[in-house]
Amino acid sequence: MSTRLVALAVVGAALIAAVAVHGAPKKDEPFKRGALGRRAYRLYVPLKASVEPRTLVVALHGCWQTPEDFARGTRLNDAAERRGLLVLYPAQSRWDNVNRCWNWFDPANQSRQAGETAELAALVQAVAREQGTAPGRAITIGFSAGGFMAVNLLCAAPELVSAVAVVAGGPYRCGLGLDGALECMRGLRLDGAASAAACQAAAGRRTLAVRASLWQGDQDTVVAPANLRALETMFSRLVGAEARVTETRDRAMRVLHHDGRGDPLIEAWFVPGLGHAWSGGDPRATHTWPPGPNATDLILDFLLEPRVK
Repeated sequence: MSTRLVALAVVGAALIAAVAVHGAPKKDEPFKRGALGRRAYRLYVPLKASVEPRTLVVALHGCWQTPEDFARGTRLNDAAERRGLLVLYPAQSRWDNVNRCWNWFDPANQSRQAGETAELAALVQAVAREQGTAPGRAITIGFSAGGFMAVNLLCAAPELVSAVAVVAGGPYRCGLGLDGALECMRGLRLDGAASAAACQAAAGRRTLAVRASLWQGDQDTVVAPANLRALETMFSRLVGAEARVTETRDRAMRVLHHDGRGDPLIEAWFVPGLGHAWSGGDPRATHTWPPGPNATDLILDFLLEPRVK
């Protein structure tokens, strides 16, 4: 995400009729192509048979990225194939943001009623119905601007999302408008408790039945590491976490937050040497850091882990 070139959404684009249209994958491309209204997307459908109903992963790319670049960098399709998961990659256009950033900081794009968050919620519902995925069990994974937008989607449509991964992102409504977004990304005026309260108000719920995987690099100069602590506070309040344990794993610090039954609900990874990038990603794509822990597999391991009965 660029701190200098982030642009507000372009006003005036009219929604086309909300009809999903699938296209056959292009040669050497693993995706189905489609659009819901004016929101284009890619969909990865694994060849491997899976237990029904299948799980849908919603992957939200960062600024400057495309669904294809994000899929390559995260190796998410490979992981989905092994696990029998579908992956939905919504695409941000240069029409909506010249840098392809999701406009997470614009109040017009944060509600369930209109804007980008509403479009994403409608897209998740449409693809879930079409593909027969588990209702209300989508996993949302986002990097940078996509991480901020993943939080927006959870707070606006909690009935659709059961788990969230935020890599190099921040808490809900931490900054409104362009100036507020830049302050938030710099680690200024963060308040995890206030973000939790704003999320509860948007969701219409005091607690959310959600699991979260949060990632931040100590060398990130785009989204300040202070955002990780604010995210931990926000999610701890949303899920009612009661205890935390710190451990060293894969040469990184990992904090686990548990509920009263001992079920781990939140993990927070703080990775030494990681900048504004996807840890353990493919070097052929943008915003990846191959030496780090394999964020993709570790995120899915945690978010898909069965909960204590």
